[in-house]
Amino acid sequence: MDLEKLGKLSREELLDVIEKLGQQYEISIDDMGEIKSIDFRTIVESAYDIIFVINKDMRIQYTNNAWKETLSSRDSTPGRLYTDYLQEIELERGNFVVESVLKKGQIFRNEILKIYENGKPYYFMTNFSPIKTKSGEIIALIGIMRNYTEQYLMQKKLKENAKILEEKVQEQIRQAEELRNLRDLNDEIIKNAPIGMFMIDPSGVVINENPSLSRIMMREPNTLVGVNIIKYSGFIESGFTAMFEEVLLTKKTVKAREVRYMPLSGVAEIVVNATFDPILSRSGVVERVLVMIEDVTEQVQTRQRASRTEKMSALGLLASGVASELKSHINKMVMDLNFVDSNVEEHSPAEEYVDSLKKELERIKTISEQLLALSVIDERDKEVCDLNKIVTNHPIDVITNRLSSEGYNVVINLPEEGPQILASPNQVQQILIQLLENAEDAVDPGGKIEISVDSVVTENDFYAVLTVSDNGLGIPEENIEKIFQPFFTTKGKHGTGLGMMIVANIVNNLGGTIGVKTAPGEGTSFRMVFPQKR
Repeated sequence: MDLEKLGKLSREELLDVIEKLGQQYEISIDDMGEIKSIDFRTIVESAYDIIFVINKDMRIQYTNNAWKETLSSRDSTPGRLYTDYLQEIELERGNFVVESVLKKGQIFRNEILKIYENGKPYYFMTNFSPIKTKSGEIIALIGIMRNYTEQYLMQKKLKENAKILEEKVQEQIRQAEELRNLRDLNDEIIKNAPIGMFMIDPSGVVINENPSLSRIMMREPNTLVGVNIIKYSGFIESGFTAMFEEVLLTKKTVKAREVRYMPLSGVAEIVVNATFDPILSRSGVVERVLVMIEDVTEQVQTRQRASRTEKMSALGLLASGVASELKSHINKMVMDLNFVDSNVEEHSPAEEYVDSLKKELERIKTISEQLLALSVIDERDKEVCDLNKIVTNHPIDVITNRLSSEGYNVVINLPEEGPQILASPNQVQQILIQLLENAEDAVDPGGKIEISVDSVVTENDFYAVLTVSDNGLGIPEENIEKIFQPFFTTKGKHGTGLGMMIVANIVNNLGGTIGVKTAPGEGTSFRMVFPQKR
């Protein structure tokens, strides 16, 4: 084998060659420790790897040219202890390896040895094998070292990078887990939030909604998903569509307080606080709009009820005092007029004046009775009432029968089982009497007057609904806000302006709500919702 081919051999191939050469040339060392085989020397001197021989006294007997070229600062003079060439940190391991080879004949392959050369660390891949005589006696060891520094440092760097990468991956996994947990927490918060929430895309289509929204809007869950909110009934009327368009235009949060909204169920009008919050992309484009709906109906009603109760209580005390005082005088005047009437000649001019006075006294008497009705009812006077029975019993049946006999189309719709409410029967009757009188004034004979009783169940609440409607002329838009105000009337001198105010007051005192639906030429419907007694 020529030197050029030898120089191209791998470390493992070189080890095999050396082992074969040792057998072929019967390598031996004399008492002085000198190698006698010149052929072996020629081969190892041409090797790129460091080759050295240590005798049984643990002294270096031979080093090849690669030693001198690689470890130029290391004395290569034969006879020095091999430990002189080792770093302190390597001494324990070096002694163990050399002793194991020389005493036990063990072979060590791929041992990493660290040597400092000119203050710079070098790493060598080392192999140690025993050298034996023909009889099998161990007389020395041969060591081969290949410069492994570049590969070692590369592997070390790769391990460090792998560790850094692993740490980064673990950190990303941890962050992803935290993000997932945060999303789960946010989803849980949104799911259980008392505020209704839903997400809209820029075209107005609802992407998702939380359970509270369906409860507030009195709808089945998830029925709003996929709906275009711009065209959704109730949202347009409440101004929500305009708020959404403003968010798209300004890219800013838009809020509205105490917005009135009529749910699809039509049980009762609700009052909400609404917030439209834009979610922008990195480029500043509105990607989504988060809508939050807070039901403040109860707070508003409580505030209004408290204010109304306070006002009506004061007014009721004053009115009842005035009415009681007037009552005795009115009765006396009626008695006096009856006496005068009995002494007036029939068809005389005085008879007309007496009749006119009687009518005015009746009107004053009606006003007096209405003033008494303004008094807040005592809770002790309330009882559980069946709405079906109130509608069908005296005096309401008398009124409906009269209307029917006069040509009005009277329709009464009742459920199989009448809903129960806690109220004063007289006051509920007063509500119906007033609304039936209004309906009679609004339609001509042949027109329709309808009374409906119904029960409505929401998520956790039960309501009784009483509706009185007609197909008359309707109420002009400019008068709708005034109909519950005191002394507002469209009946001229024949109206007192107290009737609808008294109706609203009674409904309020019973913990209910009243709403009106009307349009010119389409009639009017008064809808009252009361807490149902279960």
